[in-house]
Amino acid sequence: MPRQASAPDTAANPLPMLIGGHGALDFLNSVFTPADVPIDLLATGAGLATWLQASGVVPTALAEAVRGLDTPQADALAAESRALRDWFRATLQRWTKGGAAALLPADLEHLNALMARGSQRRRLARSALGLSLTSQDVGADAAAVLAALAGLCADLLVGHGQDQVRRCENPACTLWFADTKRGPRRRWCSMAACGNRHKVAAHRARARTDGAGPGAA
Repeated sequence: MPRQASAPDTAANPLPMLIGGHGALDFLNSVFTPADVPIDLLATGAGLATWLQASGVVPTALAEAVRGLDTPQADALAAESRALRDWFRATLQRWTKGGAAALLPADLEHLNALMARGSQRRRLARSALGLSLTSQDVGADAAAVLAALAGLCADLLVGHGQDQVRRCENPACTLWFADTKRGPRRRWCSMAACGNRHKVAAHRARARTDGAGPGAA
């Protein structure tokens, strides 16, 4: 079953579905489509603050710092976060197909520029083994949310193989996850959700085929 955050579940503030197995993938999954209408947990500054706190992907102090911003500042930060999320989704799709070689110099520069805003100066670079990520602490910076989110993205690229990161095989599902366990290849964001829907659809398809066979009325 997907892990859910422990914050109160309300229609106004849906819970993050923390099924990614990595903070960067939970960040991508902050927008999802459980039915026909997408739900974006980062649509506003208040939503961003709630998601940061409920997901736990960044230090608590950063989530609290967002709550301390005025509405225009918080909304602007949410817009920047959504832009990073959308950019990283497209970048990740290229990486899962082509590995580090599919990343452009501009991709590394973009993440490095965002990570430079944080209290820890992190830098993504190419190395003989593929990609490396270095870190240097330069002091506290309470407004380092984007740096922390960009750092999660860089960490995913360095710490996981391209074959370990994939999107749910349900064409209607937008959720991503890291499959790092041995055994059968993980196909679904959740067996209780998309996996079960696939089994039901396959069963109905077999039933229709059997019903249309020889001897059918």
